[in-house]
Amino acid sequence: MFNRLSEKIGDIAHKLGGSARVSEADLDETLREMRLALLEADVALPVVRHLMGTVREQALDADVAKSLQPGQVIVKILHDVLTDILGGERRDLDLSKIPSVILLCGLQGAGKTTTAGKLARFLVGQGKKVAVTSVDATRPAAREQLQVLATQVDVPYIAGSGVTAAEMAQSAVFEAGRSGYHVLILDTAGRQVVDDSLMAEISDVADKVQASERLLVLDAMTGQTALPIAEQFHAAVTMTGCILTKTDADMRGGAALSVAHSTGVAIRYVGTGEKIEAFEAFDPGRMAGRILGQGDVVGLVEKIQSTVDQAQAEKTVAKINKGQFDLGDFAEQLGQMQNMGGMAGMLKMLPGVKLPQEALAQMDDKPVKRMQAMVYSMTLKERQFPKVINGSRKKRIAMGSGTSVQDVNKMLKQFAQMQKMMKKMKGSKGKRMMAQLAGRFGGMGGMGGGMPPGMPKM
Repeated sequence: MFNRLSEKIGDIAHKLGGSARVSEADLDETLREMRLALLEADVALPVVRHLMGTVREQALDADVAKSLQPGQVIVKILHDVLTDILGGERRDLDLSKIPSVILLCGLQGAGKTTTAGKLARFLVGQGKKVAVTSVDATRPAAREQLQVLATQVDVPYIAGSGVTAAEMAQSAVFEAGRSGYHVLILDTAGRQVVDDSLMAEISDVADKVQASERLLVLDAMTGQTALPIAEQFHAAVTMTGCILTKTDADMRGGAALSVAHSTGVAIRYVGTGEKIEAFEAFDPGRMAGRILGQGDVVGLVEKIQSTVDQAQAEKTVAKINKGQFDLGDFAEQLGQMQNMGGMAGMLKMLPGVKLPQEALAQMDDKPVKRMQAMVYSMTLKERQFPKVINGSRKKRIAMGSGTSVQDVNKMLKQFAQMQKMMKKMKGSKGKRMMAQLAGRFGGMGGMGGGMPPGMPKM
């Protein structure tokens, strides 16, 4: 969502951060460029004025002028102000009640029902006992869609009884409490546009169930109209947060910067794709870092922790140490990388990696998938002992994976090179390399002097 904005502002911040001296004229020119980038990204004018005014005021402070690296200090100021505009400190959901009711509301097409399933999966991953329900009687098959999603994420769907939406909601909350669920996610009805009947219905449901959290689901593609929509919902039902959907789409997306600042409704989660697992907590500080081109190491570590199976990782490391890492393990590691968003997704989160958005967009993971297909077309013996793969076997593998014999040869050569590298990593030289790598990451994102938490030690 912030790709274009990040590319422009990231370049500006990068140049500014490398400046040994920053005059007032330099600062004004930099802020002018940033102002244009923000306006082009659909950020509301009052928000842009606030951001630029605050940064300029703080950047002209005497302490900045005395600094040995004023450019970097100004970038830090910009990061802090941008974080504040995006909502300040990240806040977890209030789930102190049993059951805690999370009410989702928004317009039709914003992705409320899909978001209900994604949020349920996310909270289950945190060890919560979750159930879902829908009081949407206006959209055909809305409840059936949520039931299907509930099955996919392995949480129960509670069908509330009653005539009105409030009655159905109360019934579902009572059943959730009786069954001992920690959280009930409640999907409400939407409309094509905001109207009085919709607002009255949602307000009635929120009051009757005493929702712990009232989250507005906003389509990030709505542009400037996102702000008035958020204001209208917030006026009718005091929102505790916002969930942005479709943030993976190629649009300007700057209106999202305006919502938290103008309404006080902080962004709590973002939907990052169509898949049920494409959902993550929103951290203003980390997002500010991404926009400024500073990467997000902590976010990358969290993604690794959530996708890498710890027990399986330990087994893989043991096999590497024993020299038993085979093609089956290789394919599994390729799959893990895919689950973390592919190569482009990982590079975006690494600090110091400055690649044009066009280059990242062209960086597809089809070669990785082809390598996986080749391995999965092999027999178990071939995966464990690649040396047995002769000409006829290569033809069979190529045919089974939709590739060529040349592709199979190339993949086998790459795997052989990887095995050689892993053998070198087993010795004292490898341990020194790992120690240097760990030291390089020390102090970044609170990771300490060792490897990221949850990662196995070599």
